[in-house]
Amino acid sequence: MAAAVLIAGALLYEGGRYLWREKRWNWIVVHHTASDFGNLAYFRDLHQREKGWPDIAYHFLINNGTAGTAAGQVEESNLWHDRDGGYSTKVHEVNQFGIAIVLVGNFEKHSVPDQQMEALLHLILRLKREHGIPLDHIVGHRELWATACPGKHLNMSEVRAKIAEMEKNDAHR
Repeated sequence: MAAAVLIAGALLYEGGRYLWREKRWNWIVVHHTASDFGNLAYFRDLHQREKGWPDIAYHFLINNGTAGTAAGQVEESNLWHDRDGGYSTKVHEVNQFGIAIVLVGNFEKHSVPDQQMEALLHLILRLKREHGIPLDHIVGHRELWATACPGKHLNMSEVRAKIAEMEKNDAHR
């Protein structure tokens, strides 16, 4: 880890990031786009034009193979690069302290393709470990707010069970 430096009363990494931006994460929130087409650039443009946001509402987007992408390809938004809070829920605390992941697809209508599910599980596991996020703080949007997101075919109880199993298997290696 890079050394920390105190400048004007703010703790910084040598690279200039505020320490609180690196260490504040304690939620992972999973979403779906409710659309079967798009990529990071497409949704960034949509959110900027329609909502006036500086970027897509999420930190990571997992593609489904449309719009010139590969199924399971993970794209990182500027929100993650800059460690900014997102706009993915109507719960302010979760937007500030949560990592938002969105999968391209409408999982009210169909199941999550295998490549996207595999990418989701590996991304969640990595973020969970790097940031010490408890398993019960890995949630679907609908577990925080009255919404169908991330769709009835993306079962977050199953996602949490798979993450726990992956951690258990890794511990036995």
